[in-house]
Amino acid sequence: MKNIFYVAIMLFMSITFVSCDNVEPLDPALLSSDNGNTGGGNTGGGNTGGGNTGGTGSTTADYWPTAINNVWHMERDGVLLDPIKIVGTGTFSGALYYKFAPQSGSGTSSSGSATNWLNKSNGVYKLKTDDININAGGMTGTQTGYEYIILKDNLNVGQTWNGTYSQTTTYPGIATITMNTTYTGTILAKNVTEVVDGVTYNNVIKVRMNQTASSAGIPPTEVITEAWYAKGVGPIKSTTSSGGVNYISILVDYTLF
Repeated sequence: MKNIFYVAIMLFMSITFVSCDNVEPLDPALLSSDNGNTGGGNTGGGNTGGGNTGGTGSTTADYWPTAINNVWHMERDGVLLDPIKIVGTGTFSGALYYKFAPQSGSGTSSSGSATNWLNKSNGVYKLKTDDININAGGMTGTQTGYEYIILKDNLNVGQTWNGTYSQTTTYPGIATITMNTTYTGTILAKNVTEVVDGVTYNNVIKVRMNQTASSAGIPPTEVITEAWYAKGVGPIKSTTSSGGVNYISILVDYTLF
């Protein structure tokens, strides 16, 4: 049973979204110096009302401005994805996280939705995904949530980080399936310029995330995601590849508060 990753994201997110059969990227990371809203205020590219009218990017903010009601609209192959919108905050193990509106996704035989959270501290951006309710051909199940680091903006080009996480998938009357994922993130570029949907963004950081998921009796699944974040703007582009299937998501509109 394959799983769909919810990356940041992510773009992307970065967020990748999981279910049971395919890769379904969402795309999502937050302030590096603190967990407050110092990255809001529409510093990203002169965006005054949600349109990509500027796009230069701030030199002082971080790579994902965090204020409630900030929203990013991504498009994949000409189709708008669910908005990436910050709708609240929560505290986990004493750390502040920003909550995104639920993201939906589907595979060839299953569908579900996921709620993602973002924490940022000292340049480390963590994506936390709640448990996922799955509907596979009318049979409902649950996949446990997970958390991993999607960006370290304090690293130099070529530097990496890595980690692991595990998930279990449970359907009534069926043995629990455990999936283990290892991941490696790499900084590919910093302070570069990227043109997305006709808009030029400066102060961009580019990241590659390699994820490999394995489960007993199932061949390993590898997902490779490259994500671009503009300082003071947030996610602007991502590419995701798995099993010969490729997706490209781009930012087409955003509003910052």
